[in-house]
Amino acid sequence: MHTFLLLDAAVPEQRAQWLNLWQAWPHRDVVAHPAYAQLFARTEDRVVCVSQMSAEGGILFPLIVRPIRIEPWGHDEGEICDLVSPYGYGGPFGWGSCKVETFWTDFDNWARTIRAVSLFIRFSLFKDQLIPFYGDTLVKASCVMVSLEPPVDLLLRSYDKSARENVRQAERAGLTIELDPECRRLDEFLAVYYSTMNRVGALPQYYFPRSFFETLVAQLHGQVALVHVLHNQRVLSTELLLTSENYLYAFLGGTLEEGLPLRANQLLRHGVNLWGKAQGMKQIVLGGGYSGEDSLLRYKQRFAPGGLVSFRVGTQIMDPHAYQALVDKRARWERERGQQWSAACGFFPAYRA
Repeated sequence: MHTFLLLDAAVPEQRAQWLNLWQAWPHRDVVAHPAYAQLFARTEDRVVCVSQMSAEGGILFPLIVRPIRIEPWGHDEGEICDLVSPYGYGGPFGWGSCKVETFWTDFDNWARTIRAVSLFIRFSLFKDQLIPFYGDTLVKASCVMVSLEPPVDLLLRSYDKSARENVRQAERAGLTIELDPECRRLDEFLAVYYSTMNRVGALPQYYFPRSFFETLVAQLHGQVALVHVLHNQRVLSTELLLTSENYLYAFLGGTLEEGLPLRANQLLRHGVNLWGKAQGMKQIVLGGGYSGEDSLLRYKQRFAPGGLVSFRVGTQIMDPHAYQALVDKRARWERERGQQWSAACGFFPAYRA
């Protein structure tokens, strides 16, 4: 049998069942772990995993259920909600024997019962992990993945010339790599991370509070590691990595201004690749740029000249009438406050633009 399951991370028995299903998945990607999904939910949100389970396979689809009534313009909307995948590269993940059409039929029935208006998905870059999606898909950006297939002695040669020279320059300057799987230098990581966010003028949503990182380390023990570049025992560049069964994600990090001329981050990139190779990882996801084909994306490409992949999102309007009503309501609410508002082109769902 292929059993449809709706697992709520806030219910201990269901969370345990979610974890058991996650453990049964050969890839065990960290982004499908309930603790990861909960990090990106607000107090009023509900974190669920829409699942299918059989003796030979399964489907994992972590989602955040967002009630419309908590928005300042939607306070009288009752139980109406929308669905979004957690930040990062999400599902629906599937493996082994699974019945995709049956899953989506069951999913649609569930979505109707909770009055879901729309669905927004950030898809995993690893297409072989995903089941087909029956909504609309769109290429949103480019991302960089570093292959760790080359032998260790050829990894450095796989970078472009400037990256190779910068790694050697950092080594000549006496910089060293330190692996920190227990995250003992979390305070130093945070100091460098926030300093970097200030320097680059990062958006408010990237200023994750200390509690976010403490929860990440505590709840995902074994799935999180820090890597640092040191100079005279001072952390100049640092990165928080998320680890899955076969892949690493370069999640969040930063470099002090004094580490830039010493090429500290370039040495960190090389050190992470060496460590990932030693751990038996196949690829490292570096992510994309701040805004499309920008300097950050080009910098990442130096470590994987042939590693550019497409990042896709999925959208589905489940209740077109309610969706348009929310767009109109948001516009009316803004007008009443003297604001000129219209749905930003390409933003989904439009009423949250």
